[in-house]
Amino acid sequence: MITNDKGIVELKHFILREVCRLAWEDELTPENTDRIVYQISPGPKPNYRCCIYKEREIVRGRIRLAMGQNPEPSYATKNVVAVIPAACDDCPIQDYFVSDICRFCLGKACLNACKFGAISPGDDKMKIDPNKCKSCGLCAKACPFGAIIHQERPCKKACPVGAISYNEAGICQINEEKCIHCGHCIHNCPFGAIGSKIYAVDVIRAIRQGKRAREAVRQSAEERPARATEGRRSRRNSGGNAVRMPSVRDTRNTAEPSADEADSGDGEEETGFERRRH
Repeated sequence: MITNDKGIVELKHFILREVCRLAWEDELTPENTDRIVYQISPGPKPNYRCCIYKEREIVRGRIRLAMGQNPEPSYATKNVVAVIPAACDDCPIQDYFVSDICRFCLGKACLNACKFGAISPGDDKMKIDPNKCKSCGLCAKACPFGAIIHQERPCKKACPVGAISYNEAGICQINEEKCIHCGHCIHNCPFGAIGSKIYAVDVIRAIRQGKRAREAVRQSAEERPARATEGRRSRRNSGGNAVRMPSVRDTRNTAEPSADEADSGDGEEETGFERRRH
């Protein structure tokens, strides 16, 4: 099955495995996590972004998510699903575009249909002013050639509850009151700009303190922010679907490595991400 996030999932799993390995060895320090950053993006040339500095900042955000933290210290959210701001800047903000199919016709039905003055003649086709466009779609419906296309961001299009919006810089924002943690936005973002907090480090630390695995998972779940539980209750009272926090069973079903797999040693098979890196 072809998905938007195959390469991103490989990178995510590599980071999670390394973070879990360091946590199991009690060596999860800023110095060691920074080694993961330079292992993935050694430089001097970038692998998949415009520059190595942006690549490294995105990897740092992924490491924080793998540790159950917010992707940026200044980005405060109690939501399990969170945006990595450094990774979210390559999608167009504008919803409607005039394609090359435009015949620059004399009737100009699109111009007459627009109620906001967002359409005007260009050099060889009509053009849409994104600052005036309200994304009503009347121009697209009026065009006799179907030359105006509607392009919606994958994350927003995939969200079943309308929890995705954007700030003035075009960075994705998630409404914590609406979000049901379904993960559709995570798997539909082709840039991997949305991720989920993983609480494996909390479980590993509890196990190292002598707790049994089941008790460690229970303790980790109880220590998560109470807001998620409150959100479930409020949505249930309002007739919405209750939110179920991800469990260890869910994690394994989505191919996340367990603590034992993270500590499996050097003899394990390389992932696709590691093979490409070599």
